[in-house]
Amino acid sequence: RSTRGLDIAISAPEQVLLGVPFTITVNVANGAQNVLQDIKLNLNIPEGVVFVGESQDKTVEFKDIGDLGVGSLIKEEFQLMAISGEDTFKRLEVDVGYLPFSLASRFEKSEAVDVGVRGSGIVLDLTAPAKVFSGEGFELVISYRNVSDRDFRNLKLRMEYPPVFSFLKSSVASDSGNNIWELGDLRSGSEGTIKINGSVIGPAESFFDFKGSIEGEFLGESYIVSSRSITQSVETSPLSLNILLNGDKDVIVRPGDTLNYTINYANNIDIGLRDVIISAQLVGDMFDLTSLTTNGSLRSFDKTIIWNAANTPNLAVVSPGASGKIEFRIDAKDTYAIKRLSDKNFVLKINATIESPTVPQFVAAAKTISVTSQEAKVAGKATIDAKAFFRDAASGIVNKGPMPPKVGKATNFTIHWLVTNYGTDIKNIEVKAFLGGNVRFIGEAKSNTTTIPVYNERTQEIVWMIDSISAGSGVLSRPSEAIFQVEAIPSVSDIGKYMTLLQPTSLKAADDFTGLEIQASDSGLNTELKDDFTITSQQGVVVQ
Repeated sequence: RSTRGLDIAISAPEQVLLGVPFTITVNVANGAQNVLQDIKLNLNIPEGVVFVGESQDKTVEFKDIGDLGVGSLIKEEFQLMAISGEDTFKRLEVDVGYLPFSLASRFEKSEAVDVGVRGSGIVLDLTAPAKVFSGEGFELVISYRNVSDRDFRNLKLRMEYPPVFSFLKSSVASDSGNNIWELGDLRSGSEGTIKINGSVIGPAESFFDFKGSIEGEFLGESYIVSSRSITQSVETSPLSLNILLNGDKDVIVRPGDTLNYTINYANNIDIGLRDVIISAQLVGDMFDLTSLTTNGSLRSFDKTIIWNAANTPNLAVVSPGASGKIEFRIDAKDTYAIKRLSDKNFVLKINATIESPTVPQFVAAAKTISVTSQEAKVAGKATIDAKAFFRDAASGIVNKGPMPPKVGKATNFTIHWLVTNYGTDIKNIEVKAFLGGNVRFIGEAKSNTTTIPVYNERTQEIVWMIDSISAGSGVLSRPSEAIFQVEAIPSVSDIGKYMTLLQPTSLKAADDFTGLEIQASDSGLNTELKDDFTITSQQGVVVQ
């Protein structure tokens, strides 16, 4: 539709700074020969731009202008601020809708302008050594400077430390915890510095991020106006340490497995390290502490084994370039430590530390220290239990026929499959078995899952496919169960024997935690009906 008669002009700065409010002006003029009615103006802003004083989620500002007389002009101003997108362009779009005089249909016109976003109005820098030794003290310098032409009020600095960082002190006392500083006002051209001292304890060649941000308050709303992060790495320590489980780094454990741990250590510098202490903390509920075999000392309250010169003489002095190892053995528990429905995906973890009070001259630390860890996932386990019943009122299925079974006469039985799952979630579960000779599937199968067993009449195989089963199903909740009915007609060869109803049942599934295949099985079923307590064993013998 034509938009003749309505003019839109947007006035905006070509470039702005992150975190510095700016104003755009929208002029709407009526160049038509008639009054323009019910004018509505919308300003749409992209991600990374906010309306100052409004929530960051707000992306549209609506203005109801009303009517605009012939030759009239209205001016609307909007205060915006870019909070992300350094070195990009932000498109601001204006849509104006109106009713021309004496017409019922609305007309619309749009205009847009691109605003370039430069760096932040407050430059934030983080400086620290690129590499440090584990346990070595270092200084993190935080500097900030107002490079804009306006003053900022009520600024707040927030630091995010990696979990392995140990805070020691700061040059300016923090206002909350050890990571928040109320900076107050910062005039144009002003700057400030805060120094933080601390250390990280981590394995060699690991990386950690420090993140800083400055928040500013505008019309009652707070926005991040500047942010920065740096990455720090841990150098190979003068004392190196690594852990092997059963001779390997990556091992998946099953309940009851014997775990042989080896902790290797080495002195990588040219001075001897005295009074070395090695500790290994056992983390996880699946360690069987009663099976521990070690020459170290177990500290029970935190499940930590400690080796020093008293029980391992070689640790009195570790000579330059020397290396050694310590070993211990422990079993994984036979059963899963399941107490709550959330107890799953068990892990056996060793957190090891080696330290010496001897400090090389080039290391600014109170002691020489190195840490490492080793994790082993515990594989899940599932069981399948196959049961057969003649009297099975609880299932809602009525079985008919003679009992004891008679040659040439049909007797019904119900078969139950119960799947119990431990430790991990499993998926793609397949339960299957073949029926016995002269046994056929009848009636309708049922289950408490979303699928039921399916029977192949040609092969006499019955298969139950289940998408997934949660950990703990059957332990703290009902097991996954399927029930189906079969009909057995004994032959003369069955006289005096128990007749086979179902051959052995097998289960196969994928462990969602470890990726391993889980397998289980149960023995076949016959007319002895060991799980049906209403039937004696003699009643299950086929008669003439």
